[in-house]
Amino acid sequence: MIGLPLGIGVRTVLDQACAVQGPRAVVALEASAPGAVLELAARGLGVAVLSASMVRPGEGPLHRVAISDVEDRAVLTLAWRSTPDPALRALLEYCRAAFTGGLGR
Repeated sequence: MIGLPLGIGVRTVLDQACAVQGPRAVVALEASAPGAVLELAARGLGVAVLSASMVRPGEGPLHRVAISDVEDRAVLTLAWRSTPDPALRALLEYCRAAFTGGLGR
C-alpha cells in the first residue's frame, strides 16, 4: 500500500481498522502530501489509501473504491494564532457550517 505517514489521521484510522479486523497494514511507500500518494499509485507502485475527500472521482487513471466497513473516523483540528483577522473569522464561520451540516450537505 501507499499512504500518508504514521500519525496522520487517515493513516491512524487505517492502522486501527486493520488491527481490529485482522490484516496487518503494510504501507511500503509513504508520502506526506496526498497528491504525491496519488501520483505513486497512478504510476502503478501500489494501492493508495486516502480519505474520500482527497480523491476526486474520475481523476486520472485511478479507480476510487470506498472502504465501507470501517467505523473509525479521522479527526480534523483547526489551529490558529490568538489574534484572528477577518479572513480567519470568515474561514471559521465557513468550517463551522460545513462540519455541522449547515451547507446543505
